[in-house]
Amino acid sequence: MAGIYLHIPYCRSKCHYCDFYSTSNMSSIEKLVVSEKNELVLRKQYIGNEIVETIYFGGGTPSVLAAIQVKDILEVIYANFNVVPDCEITLEANPEDLAEPYLSELRLAGINRLSIGIQSFNNEMLSYLGRGHDNSTLVNKIKAVRNAGIENVSIDLIYGIPGLSLENYLTSLNEAMQLGIQHISAYSLIIEKNTFFYKLYKTNRLKEAPDDVVVAQFNATIDTLAQYGFSHYEVSSFALEGFMSRHNSSYWEGKKYLGVGPSAHSFDSISRQWNVSSIKNYILNMENGKDYFEIEILSEADRYNEYLLVGLRTAKGISANYIAEQFNEKINNYFARELQKLNSKDFISVKDDRVTLTRKGIFVSDMIIRSLFFN
Repeated sequence: MAGIYLHIPYCRSKCHYCDFYSTSNMSSIEKLVVSEKNELVLRKQYIGNEIVETIYFGGGTPSVLAAIQVKDILEVIYANFNVVPDCEITLEANPEDLAEPYLSELRLAGINRLSIGIQSFNNEMLSYLGRGHDNSTLVNKIKAVRNAGIENVSIDLIYGIPGLSLENYLTSLNEAMQLGIQHISAYSLIIEKNTFFYKLYKTNRLKEAPDDVVVAQFNATIDTLAQYGFSHYEVSSFALEGFMSRHNSSYWEGKKYLGVGPSAHSFDSISRQWNVSSIKNYILNMENGKDYFEIEILSEADRYNEYLLVGLRTAKGISANYIAEQFNEKINNYFARELQKLNSKDFISVKDDRVTLTRKGIFVSDMIIRSLFFN
């Protein structure tokens, strides 16, 4: 099984916290769609004869596409790949784009899952983050999604926002539950370079939320969603039974995926490949038959690190036996030594063959994974 990812690098405006590659200049959308359809045809052998079980339109903001453009891209995929009948087809969207006619057209085009960038139900926080919607818009748009017949809905929420109280954050969580959301991706705010927030931070006009506040909101996310029947199946991901993101899970399980469009990444278990991070150069190179990507063949250490990176973020964790069987003695000795250190700090749990993060470890997962990396 494999997945296809399509990067749509356009946003109507840049959120204050976002460092993803995107532009607000929409003039090249039609040419980009043509280029991505061409790339799909050119690279149809990349995942071999693997069956495609997930298709994901990410961004940027893919909901800036017209429904007919989404339909055209999907038709190219179905014509060139072996797609399962119950393929999970996700489109990331901003609430302000989700008018009822558009939603119905997306469903008819084949979209059966929406990932909506909500971030908060608190109007003050939405304004602070630079979002283009308010609470009443969110509620109405989610109801419109239901009316259009799209039943699989995921939303993004951000905690650890400066000035966000635990009470207000819990209100957002509970409001999401009242709206019947099946999947939540909850992220702690990180101040990334090349963002508006970073400029404020560097000039002492923004201070990060205190660690104890962030930890309290993280713990509240786990506990509150568990009360509503959500499983915490990945560091930032929570889902009702039957609604885990099949696409994201395929990344974490090390399955092959084809990434199409500017800055999109691909993985075929042997190598990584990434496209140029420029809409202009991507389109020009596609039109002129020039290289538009770089490629890296994975070493044994790379494959070990990749396994840790994707596996430890999930509730399933990683297999110590797999590491023993697949990697050399030097890597295994290093893994065992570092694992013992982490175990003594209550960051990990070791049960039989499985190594997973504890709740304490989840919060510092990046540090833990880095400490286990073999360089």
